[in-house]
Amino acid sequence: MAVFGKIDAATFANNVAVTNGDATVTKNAADTVVVGDILELSNVAYIVKQVTSTTTIELHKAYAGSTAAALAGAVRRTAPKAVAEFVVKGGDSNAYDLVFVDTTEMVLAENKSRGINGPGWWLYRTYTTAAGDTKHKAECLAFVHAAAGAAGDDADDTVVADVASAVTVTVQPAASTSSSGAGTFTLTTTTTGTPGALAYVWQRQTASGKRWTNISASLDTGITYADFTTATLAYSGLAADTLDGNKYRVKITSAGGTEEVITDGAATLTFGS
Repeated sequence: MAVFGKIDAATFANNVAVTNGDATVTKNAADTVVVGDILELSNVAYIVKQVTSTTTIELHKAYAGSTAAALAGAVRRTAPKAVAEFVVKGGDSNAYDLVFVDTTEMVLAENKSRGINGPGWWLYRTYTTAAGDTKHKAECLAFVHAAAGAAGDDADDTVVADVASAVTVTVQPAASTSSSGAGTFTLTTTTTGTPGALAYVWQRQTASGKRWTNISASLDTGITYADFTTATLAYSGLAADTLDGNKYRVKITSAGGTEEVITDGAATLTFGS
């Protein structure tokens, strides 16, 4: 394995044989893998510890999935050796993603908005500030200039956009006044490119506060929220004006890695006629 591996995701042409609790994997001789490679089996990443023969390899730990004599879709990755511990997903306390950016992806505004502004291997994570805003941390670990065809494409599309796409809010959520105690906030969007499925995170700001808080069903006393991961936020059980002036907004991302869009936050709640 090269110090700066340039294969993000090359799928084996043939099935492999795996046994639960055993580190041995049997493969076809035509499928290449070397010590230090990352082998993803059933979406779990393992480091190749030893290549015993052209048809047998040993993983760094026992295979955790179900026994399968013909497991399809084994994916080989050649990440930088120096960060192998990050490749075994979930191994880092900060929950970083290790992602590969090819020469097509590096020029996209969607990736630059995340601080990913060049080709190669990157450590990336996102976090929410005390104010409820999304922030990005990205660090380039190894500069590798590789075309998409050579690099492959791992299942990291929610982190690294593959193609240009965008989400535009065409109708912002409007204020909601309810005398029945139930109502909705909704928005309308349009998309360009191929963003994939949209993801919504509704947030609430109190009338006297500045912090935006992700909504759960029972976030506030005196009201029940529903559908807060969809394009329409619903509420019920409102019986007084104690929450008057609360504001609502939604953060929108996509499965294709589009740049996050946030509504204007002008949608307010009022109890009454």
